[in-house]
Amino acid sequence: MNDARHAAAAGVCLALPEQAHSKLAQLRDHLGLLAQMTYAVTKEEEDKPLEIRRSVLGTCFEMAAVQLEDALHAVEHATRTNHRSSSSPLRGEDRGEGPTSP
Repeated sequence: MNDARHAAAAGVCLALPEQAHSKLAQLRDHLGLLAQMTYAVTKEEEDKPLEIRRSVLGTCFEMAAVQLEDALHAVEHATRTNHRSSSSPLRGEDRGEGPTSP
């Protein structure tokens, strides 16, 4: 089981960085728009093939992949950063960072 599935199963919540959240929201909106464009408007259109150039469809999938990759990278970075800072049992002064309180 990968870390994300394990965390979800354990009830762990991860905070998304704002930029990653924005990218995922853009992807959601983009996929929603594509879905709306492909649904038939009238009953007559229901059986008609949808004509779309391969380059346009490829661009849509590529944009989705890039947005997902950016968001996943931000989450992985935030997860690694949080894991490093929370896994150290030492206080700041014990790590040579000076006193943690005045």
